[in-house]
Amino acid sequence: MELFKNFKQVLGFEGTEGSNEIEDEIMVEMEEEAGEKEEENLSVPSSPTPSLKSNVYKNNENISDYQTIFVSPTSFEECKKIANYINKEKIVTVNLESLSNEMAQRMLDFLSGAMEVKKARFITVSKKVYVSIPDGIKSYVEDENNEIFG
Repeated sequence: MELFKNFKQVLGFEGTEGSNEIEDEIMVEMEEEAGEKEEENLSVPSSPTPSLKSNVYKNNENISDYQTIFVSPTSFEECKKIANYINKEKIVTVNLESLSNEMAQRMLDFLSGAMEVKKARFITVSKKVYVSIPDGIKSYVEDENNEIFG
């Protein structure tokens, strides 16, 4: 009701003659529509409604709840964190586009060592985007030439 009063004030209808009658008519219409919507909500929806929940990791959440991790490192110091994800047998997508070619190569060399220990493998998605797949995870990648990897 408060929102409706504010709306009327903005439109300049507050205090005009007949405004109470108009308000009453609008309120009755709104109540009827709300009643119809409540009846509609009782029926089973024809299609599933999308969920507004986010499954995106927040810094204060537990990383062990996630199977796939996306990382865009900005410095070599982040290698240890990525290696820990590999060690925990997570699927890790590493985007190295923000790094120089030399730094990206250093990072790949370091992560290759971590992957060797866990018997994981890299799949190249693009020139500087790679996915680390843990041992025991089946994967299928088809490139534009229909060559199959993994």
